[in-house]
Amino acid sequence: MLTSLRQIGNSRGVLIPAAFLASCQIEDQVDMQLQDGQIVIKPVRRKLRDGWFVDAAAPSKAVLAQEKVEVQDWSDAPLADDSEWVW
Repeated sequence: MLTSLRQIGNSRGVLIPAAFLASCQIEDQVDMQLQDGQIVIKPVRRKLRDGWFVDAAAPSKAVLAQEKVEVQDWSDAPLADDSEWVW
């Protein structure tokens, strides 16, 4: 397929047709390399569940304090009701 380079800021770019992107399973990122005078573009394969916990930060002191109170409430609760059941 013959295509033209386009000016993008100080660089030049090539538009890749959607069918090519879908066929190669290219999403947001590519790995681009220069090999023997040729530009090689490969899809970046993300690992399953990669980045799921990126936004999960360590809990704040307030959250830890609240959890400690909740644990204490449950630890004081009786494990079983010793009274007799009446039907």
